[in-house]
Amino acid sequence: MELGCRRQRIGHCNMVALQEKERRKVQISGKSSCMVALPKKWVREMGLRQGSEIVITRPSLASLLVTADVTEPVSERQEAIIEVSDRDGPDSLFRKIVSLYILGYSQISIRGGNGFLGSAKRDAIKDLVRRHLIGTEGVADSKDKITVHVLLGYSELSVDNALKKMLLITSSMHRDAAAALENHDKALAEGVIQRDDEVGRFGLYVIRQLNVSISQGISKEAILEPRDLLGYTQVARSVERIASHASRMAKVVAVLDKPLSKQLVVRLGSMSEYAAGLVEEALLSLFKRDYGGADVVVEKAKRFVDMEDELIRSLDEREIQAYYTIQLLVDSQKRIAEYARDIAEVVLDLTIERVVRKEAAPYLRAV
Repeated sequence: MELGCRRQRIGHCNMVALQEKERRKVQISGKSSCMVALPKKWVREMGLRQGSEIVITRPSLASLLVTADVTEPVSERQEAIIEVSDRDGPDSLFRKIVSLYILGYSQISIRGGNGFLGSAKRDAIKDLVRRHLIGTEGVADSKDKITVHVLLGYSELSVDNALKKMLLITSSMHRDAAAALENHDKALAEGVIQRDDEVGRFGLYVIRQLNVSISQGISKEAILEPRDLLGYTQVARSVERIASHASRMAKVVAVLDKPLSKQLVVRLGSMSEYAAGLVEEALLSLFKRDYGGADVVVEKAKRFVDMEDELIRSLDEREIQAYYTIQLLVDSQKRIAEYARDIAEVVLDLTIERVVRKEAAPYLRAV
């Protein structure tokens, strides 16, 4: 049995409490219910008292999750301050901001250690925040400090909807990269490269929202179950990598001196469309919680290896530049197909209990 951890402040979860284990016996308390006594120490640490409500969920056949009903407003206890030294560059500071953003802080301040924060450093940080972090439009600064306010929460943009936006952008990137290759359109290729950051923004937002769900407990309104959180994290990372490979394909097109042969372009376009379709089918199976659909994606992904082998064998290794270029393009497409398979496998793990026969455990009998 697991106990949800109620954080007294973000970033300081009582990890000792999460690691401690207690053995308790199940006791019969009536014809239709049983009870388990909770350790008093844990109850006190979580701020519970007689009459407090807890939420009990069943993440799997072999586990129960007991979560405190957290009603304290999150925004009142999510503040962090980064002290800046002269040695800290904008990129290093931004990495700290991203880590705090992902952990769920709603207010992040960057303060000069000597009472002064240079205008060049402030401008660079503000630009990075606005380009890469969703919901951080509220950026206030003064000569000694920048404060980032995260204004967007779960109620405005759910994890599922953020993933759908990631899918839309990634799919358009992938197909535009293929179109840029077909038409030798370097301007279109540059547009694909620029959209990679947008997918990353939504990816960071998804990870942030999942972390908040873990640290604050699953809300009554949330669609996701506790066991979904790790799977959704893996999916968000996979979609980000798919977008990166679509961008990588566009970068190859952007530096091509001359178009590839029509025959090669057609074959590469067919493979690209196949990989893009796998991604869309995998994510659709996630949104629909469709085990069968995910299983089909895993099977179809195996076909991509044969497509890759057939194309590579047909190449003339004496044309070194073309051979190298096509290898790069095919490798990115293969990895996109592999990430689609990874997403489908996450869906299999999340939905397996829906398609197998479940035997009820023997009913507890009073001695």
